[in-house]
Amino acid sequence: GLDSYASLRMAHLGPEVPTGLTQTWNGQWTKGAGAEYDVATTAKVKKIQGDKVRHFKAAELAKVTNNLGASSSNKTGALLPLGVFPDDIVFSSPIEQKLTGARTLYLSTSEKIQWTFDFEQHAGVDAEGFPIIDAYYTLGNPQTFKAGQSYTKTFNTAVFGPHINKDFGLFREGNDIYGFLPLFADGSKHAGSSEFSAVSTSLYRNGTRLATNDDPLFGEQMFRVPAGDAEYKLTTSVKRSVKVAAASTRIDASWTFRSKKSTADRVTLPASTVRFDAKTGLDSRVEADKKVTFPVTVVGSAAGANLKSLHVYVSYDYGQTWKKLEVKDGKITVKNPAKGKAISFHAKVADKKGNKATVSIYNAYYGK
Repeated sequence: GLDSYASLRMAHLGPEVPTGLTQTWNGQWTKGAGAEYDVATTAKVKKIQGDKVRHFKAAELAKVTNNLGASSSNKTGALLPLGVFPDDIVFSSPIEQKLTGARTLYLSTSEKIQWTFDFEQHAGVDAEGFPIIDAYYTLGNPQTFKAGQSYTKTFNTAVFGPHINKDFGLFREGNDIYGFLPLFADGSKHAGSSEFSAVSTSLYRNGTRLATNDDPLFGEQMFRVPAGDAEYKLTTSVKRSVKVAAASTRIDASWTFRSKKSTADRVTLPASTVRFDAKTGLDSRVEADKKVTFPVTVVGSAAGANLKSLHVYVSYDYGQTWKKLEVKDGKITVKNPAKGKAISFHAKVADKKGNKATVSIYNAYYGK
């Protein structure tokens, strides 16, 4: 960034442009260690303007408080705001800060601008001094923030687990089957991921394993299958180091469904999963030994009226033993783990059309 605009000059070269020329200006200013102003304005012009002065009033800005989590110690991170106009975009620079923490953004709201943010967690710097990103999450599609309004967003906190929606799931293209979904979506359902220490994904057809790869359902590796109808089971197991994230150090998931080649370019396969909506601190910790009740949410093909069955289990010994829990009114009740200990969850879900799914989340969060 620039410390001053005093020596910056700009001028138009050549004749005026009658149509199709847009000029955009944006600025970023920090305030203390945890706040910043990100403003932008745009205009249709016939020639490049050499200067631009606009004074934004406080009443024109939206306030967005972002809670930034980290389940491992000694982490830093940053937010990257991105502003989207109908005809242009603007980027702000990431400002590194200690995690856990909060960052408040004051955003301009005029000229139909929308904003999104990317969060990145850092693990030191590389040889050239650039941050090493070991986890990242995104707010998703740009959102409209209204002037004078206050908003709160939370990133990188438990319970991390798979998420399925209109954009994410399992798909078939011709004779290729693959998964494209965030296995480690954060507790606010933000899509994202992290560095992994081990990945194993397999596809079975009528009970016989076809192949195994190391794609953590990024959609980067497909399974080639025969055209005919068959029952398929896709399984995946992904691990990550506690140095990256102490919460959700391992996630296992599976999906069972029928499929055959379609004339459509891409078919969304019937897949579901279960979200555990526990409330934790920014460090993915909770009050030790406390009895709590929180929702479990089925997403995907088994959601709503198409749900046939849901079974949920809890473990306090990393899945060596599981205890079945009662699901009542869409909620479960558990005893928080002891101080320094973790809790793990397992769920089985089926829809009314015979499709099934399982998910296991190890070290979902910790007691303190």
